[in-house]
Amino acid sequence: MAWLELRLVVLRPSIDVVSQRLFELGTTGVQEDYVEGEAPPVRQPWDRGPAPPLPARALLRSWWPSDEQSIVESVLSPWITDGTILDALQWAPVVDQDWSDAWRAGFERIVISDHLCVAPPWEAQTGDLVIEPGMAFGTGEHPTTRACLTAIERLARPGGRMLDVGCGTGVLALAAGKLGMNVWGVDTDKEAIQASHENRDRNHLQGHFEASPLEAIHGEFELVVANLYAEVLVELAPAIMEKTEKYLILAGVLADRRAMVERAFSGLRLVEAVLDGEWVCLEYRR
Repeated sequence: MAWLELRLVVLRPSIDVVSQRLFELGTTGVQEDYVEGEAPPVRQPWDRGPAPPLPARALLRSWWPSDEQSIVESVLSPWITDGTILDALQWAPVVDQDWSDAWRAGFERIVISDHLCVAPPWEAQTGDLVIEPGMAFGTGEHPTTRACLTAIERLARPGGRMLDVGCGTGVLALAAGKLGMNVWGVDTDKEAIQASHENRDRNHLQGHFEASPLEAIHGEFELVVANLYAEVLVELAPAIMEKTEKYLILAGVLADRRAMVERAFSGLRLVEAVLDGEWVCLEYRR
């Protein structure tokens, strides 16, 4: 059966009544979206204060068997005339796609060096660090994660202690563990800790991961890595520096927020800053 997608632009107060009518006519589903060019700025974790108001208009997307197009148009046409629906009805064919495989296209094998490669299970080769994409952040694709992996490959010393602050999937700690370090990971998200445990066991590595405040982790670490937002790094700066015995890698820092991070970590010596697009990775030494 061929399927069509119908797009309607309505005023926000009309969303419920129009959606209800679409379901009465037999749509398989209705999705509310922004009209192109009217989406408010993406709210970042560091934003404070009330969220910006929603746009006055909204886009409603719904899905139909192709043989129902004429019936739907005849019913909805009066709503175009009276202004309930603001623009002409927009129909587009729905392209069949195997979604079970399509989502995998965004995850590739990442080669850091001859000694360190990170891959999803379906791309993995013998010796790779295998990370299962899931709810937690960190599979190697993002520039900040790549920058940290590159630094870890260069600085890891077998037998040394490494701490991953905000460990996500555990990819950074487990990369250091694969290179012979004794690793710890901490994250406030319990799902992240579960993902770290699963990836640790999948790779037959050792590592301790816990959902605890950073202050609850005891001792110093030869290598500390924190791939977090600039504002979070600034907030955690005293505790992070306290844990750093020798090397500190900071990532997740947008270039326009670099100065605030450098001020917060001025107690350590900045030895290198690597810029990749809008992101900067900072390497410190005690």
